[in-house]
Amino acid sequence: MAAVIIMGAFVAIGVMCLLGMIVKRLKCSEEVEATVEKLIPNNDPEAGRTYYPVFSYRYEGEDYSVKSNFSSWFIKLSEGQQVTLFIDPHKPESIWFPKETIHKVITIVCFSASSALIMAIFYLSYKKG
Repeated sequence: MAAVIIMGAFVAIGVMCLLGMIVKRLKCSEEVEATVEKLIPNNDPEAGRTYYPVFSYRYEGEDYSVKSNFSSWFIKLSEGQQVTLFIDPHKPESIWFPKETIHKVITIVCFSASSALIMAIFYLSYKKG
């Protein structure tokens, strides 16, 4: 039964992450053009060859340089590339990069779905036995 509770917690965490992404997207309502300033290698050997993009942009006369907190080998970026970002007008260093969203959603959904499946298997085997 403890396994069901733990897996339920994982599903809840996944749902909370998705809700957090929705809230962040709603807050990041200002569109800006940004440049991929640099790509910082992710030093996690299990993640493979991935990079954290650093975006530079100007908003209301101020220059910003923000490192994304998401690295992925799916997203093909190069230094100097122009991209569209959305920023929070009240906290301009808070960004939402549309190309990252689908990869984050897939990761969270897979994590939550696998946890839900394991939870269901444990529950059904507990119920039978």
